[in-house]
Amino acid sequence: MHSHVKLDLQPIITIDLSSDGLQKLSAFPLKLGDASYLTLDEGTLLIQSMDHYLVHIHLYEYKIEKHALVDVEVTAPSFFMVASLDGCSILYNEDDEVISEVFGNSCRLVYLKAGKYKCSIMCGEHQVQVLNIWPEWLIKKYGALEELRELITSYNEGELECLSLPGFSIGHQVYTGLRTLNKGIGVRDLDNDMHTFVNDCISRYLVKLHDSIRQAKSQELKAREIGEFVTANFANKIVGDEPALASHFMISTTMLVRLAKLYFGRPLHQQVIELRAHHGLKMLLATQLTVQEIAVSVGYEDANYFSRAFKKRFGITPNEVRICVI
Repeated sequence: MHSHVKLDLQPIITIDLSSDGLQKLSAFPLKLGDASYLTLDEGTLLIQSMDHYLVHIHLYEYKIEKHALVDVEVTAPSFFMVASLDGCSILYNEDDEVISEVFGNSCRLVYLKAGKYKCSIMCGEHQVQVLNIWPEWLIKKYGALEELRELITSYNEGELECLSLPGFSIGHQVYTGLRTLNKGIGVRDLDNDMHTFVNDCISRYLVKLHDSIRQAKSQELKAREIGEFVTANFANKIVGDEPALASHFMISTTMLVRLAKLYFGRPLHQQVIELRAHHGLKMLLATQLTVQEIAVSVGYEDANYFSRAFKKRFGITPNEVRICVI
């Protein structure tokens, strides 16, 4: 298939490289395809590209001396797998909203609608591989998978401008697959090798994506378990003791704090104070218990501590509430 990506570059010098020239300049010379070496104001860029009906492979090697912003045009709705070995690049839409980011040893799947975008490239050396995958093949091969449903729906319906799935640390593995493909050129059947390469890249990504989704669902369940326990036991001493509560759920304190915030939308200690303050207010309005008795009932041994927390939340002390009720 032909590439659906165009870079709007204004090079000072462009050199179409021969095989010998490519060997000298590239850390990853491809046996097939085209290669160009561009000198820019910001540095140098080596572009290699290889066409196959299944995928168009772009291989970019940047050496950037100052921050660069490159205009990118996507000429048709497309699926891309973007893998990075080094450096960092960020893709923006025309409203300067971040769409996707790749850095270091990372890889992600992206859907982009036809349109204009911008790519921000940081100083340093970059190696980025972009696989422009044939959409019909991807949909036929992987369309039934739940993990890719949102991505494929975005392409089919064409309403979203873009969709970027999570990035995972498999950039080196994708490059290893390309190296294997490259070694087999001229020795083995290219069509078979290309199918193996693309399927292997997608399969590796899907394993990571599936594990990530499964872990997220597991964390949602654990977060709900923690949230329901805290809500039901807000007056219990354990909910004010994060290490003890973490031990109760057999997780680290850091994980406890993160999952509690996921469930409540606020830090755990703030939620506990909120629950205790509201329950204390109800008791002040509905019972004749003393402030000390209410403080103990909602989880505070010290009535003064309860009064301070109560006033901070409602702007009035428990005694002032009691006077108003009387």
